[in-house]
Amino acid sequence: MTDEKKTSDDTLQSELTQRGRDVWLAGLGALATVEEKGTEMFNDLVNRGRDFEKSRRERIEAAREEAEKQGEEALKRLEEAGEDTSTFLTETVDRAMERFGVPTRKEVDRLSDQVSKLSEQVDKLAAALDEGGAGDADDADDSA
Repeated sequence: MTDEKKTSDDTLQSELTQRGRDVWLAGLGALATVEEKGTEMFNDLVNRGRDFEKSRRERIEAAREEAEKQGEEALKRLEEAGEDTSTFLTETVDRAMERFGVPTRKEVDRLSDQVSKLSEQVDKLAAALDEGGAGDADDADDSA
């Protein structure tokens, strides 16, 4: 019976050794799978991150362009409103001055031009009279 027991113990020991080796190999297989799948998963995550970053950058750029466009439109409307307000104020002041009988800048400029022209004509006339009158006075002095 000892031989039988020894054979049974050898078989059990051999079976346990084989099972231990199988467990060891299964662990190594799991580690290899995790390493392989982990690398694939890491690369997939990197690619997804790139796609996500690209789409977000595009959305941010589109939002920036839209904000810029809206800012330009708002500035344009503000300038137009400023011009309209300026025109309105100028017209209002002109109407008020007209009601009070105050001449407008255009009227003052036009009158100033007319006064300049009249001054030139008066100067010419005075010079012509001086020349004509001086000639008559010389004639009167010669006859005496």
